[in-house]
Amino acid sequence: MAGQLIDAIYEVVAMVPAGRALAYGDVAELLGAGGPRQVGAAMAASTGLELPWWRIVRADGSLPADLAARAEPYWRAEGQPLKATEPPRLRFPQARWQPDDAEFAALDAIAAFLARSHSAGAVGLTAGTDTEGSER
Repeated sequence: MAGQLIDAIYEVVAMVPAGRALAYGDVAELLGAGGPRQVGAAMAASTGLELPWWRIVRADGSLPADLAARAEPYWRAEGQPLKATEPPRLRFPQARWQPDDAEFAALDAIAAFLARSHSAGAVGLTAGTDTEGSER
């Protein structure tokens, strides 16, 4: 997975406020790149980073059982709406983050940068150069 996509995913995750959540697919949709599996892979690789990983869930508000057990104290501390299931999961429609205009502008800037980075790399590769502009 391209480093720019991973960085963009982490930027979006860092923007999700306490008490709110996004689905893996929401992150990809906001970026206009990748999909739920790519976001999940990036999140799985984020160990050791200071990211609010518990705010990124499946579309039904769940996480794998081992992660849900670790996420539950964070969810409770943030006042996330929970379903009384075992393992617990978010009441996702109520928990889903709805960015305001300024947040959407920041998200759009991240997505635009990612698209430009991707386009520049694609152009360089199809033109017989690498992404640095050097001949291959």
